[in-house]
Amino acid sequence: METITEEHGEDWKQLLRSQVITSFIGNPQEQLHACAKVGYYYMCCAPSSLYKYYGDSLEKLDMIKRNKMWYSAPCNFNDVFDCDISINENEVFKSVVKMVPGDMEIRAGSQMWKHLKQTITPKIRLFQTELEQLRSSTGISCLSELDDSLLMWAHYANNHRGMCVEYDLMEFNTQLRYTPVPVIYSDKRVCVSTLDPASLEKNIQGIFIESLTSKSLDWQYENEWRIIRDSGACGKRWISEKKGALLDAPHPKSIVLGCMVRPEFEAAVQSYCKEQKINLYKMQKAKAEYRLEKVSVLEFDN
Repeated sequence: METITEEHGEDWKQLLRSQVITSFIGNPQEQLHACAKVGYYYMCCAPSSLYKYYGDSLEKLDMIKRNKMWYSAPCNFNDVFDCDISINENEVFKSVVKMVPGDMEIRAGSQMWKHLKQTITPKIRLFQTELEQLRSSTGISCLSELDDSLLMWAHYANNHRGMCVEYDLMEFNTQLRYTPVPVIYSDKRVCVSTLDPASLEKNIQGIFIESLTSKSLDWQYENEWRIIRDSGACGKRWISEKKGALLDAPHPKSIVLGCMVRPEFEAAVQSYCKEQKINLYKMQKAKAEYRLEKVSVLEFDN
């Protein structure tokens, strides 16, 4: 087993994502090995908690009280590149030509070349169609490693009026069998340039998961993790008109209120935390710096 040191930086996140993909599409032995690796990265490298930002509606609070979490299809997300996979058709075709047995050289425009073109083009269209269907029927829940991001509080917690809920990372995995996956940030899009028609289904699954967990460097401030639930996992709970599903979530470890929270919402959250003995905090503006400070409101010996 490899040791992850400081020199690796965030490389362990890419390794973790790779093992998660293998756990979905590998053979039984590969899947077993990948699951063990995922457990290692969770225990030794990942943060112990993940955070989800919410607005200040009582509907959101009721969802948390019921230990539920909303999973939305990526077609609803605010990033136009979310799960938008680029397919280089010319390179895909070239890769297929190279797969012809016997190392036969095929001249462009020849009978065999035309036959391959007629064969692979519909497969590429099928690939695109199935990816688009997955994009509209897969539920994603987005969390962060941070509870004090100024931008996250502004964008996802109604301008600091909402709340940020802390969840135990391992609870998603051990209690619910969900697998949170870290998002990898890059200036390169997920691009398909090779495709083996014999393993098309595996290609679709693996590339789709990779695309769901890849974002532009512009989003790096979110330090995002995602939980992916396919149509089979969502089942009858999938709401077609909203393209999402309300699924189980762990019990919160703590809740943090925004520094601009309204009194009535603060009272409602505080009442819930008292009843459930959940630690409650509130953000305040630091006096000398552009940052948030977390102060205790309620603390219990958990």
